Amino acid sequence: MGKDAAKWLRERLSAADIVRLNETVVFASPDRGIGLVDLVEAWREHLSKLEADLLAPSDDRSIWGAHDYVAALVIRDLIAQGVARLGRDRRPRIEPALAALDQRFMNFTEPDMEGYAERVDGRVEPKREWWWSRIPKSGPVREEMLLYYGRSAAD
Repeated sequence: MGKDAAKWLRERLSAADIVRLNETVVFASPDRGIGLVDLVEAWREHLSKLEADLLAPSDDRSIWGAHDYVAALVIRDLIAQGVARLGRDRRPRIEPALAALDQRFMNFTEPDMEGYAERVDGRVEPKREWWWSRIPKSGPVREEMLLYYGRSAAD
């Protein structure tokens, strides 16, 4: 975890909470487990980058695209798996920090009525969480989704 991440989390969680919550490991792949606090921090970092890119010039080669956006949604899926495994006594400790991040996400996204995120992901699953039905209101990710993953492009 980076220095800024540790500061952000210390404002919301005690050091003991951070240690205990990070003992809840979610497997991103068969051989790679990630602690819940580290996943929440990854969600925060992804949101920060996606928000920053909304204001970046279109010729900036560091701008993230649609696949990076989907990677952020996958991280949020992993967080949901970790939170589901927490006991009732530990859930309230991380939920306020997670709710603040989810609100940031909601602020720069809107309903994805066309299913762009799922098209980018390439998997249509019958019951996905709410974050899969959101698309940025503007910016490079939205532009890429509309250009390459719109109905006419998908046909």
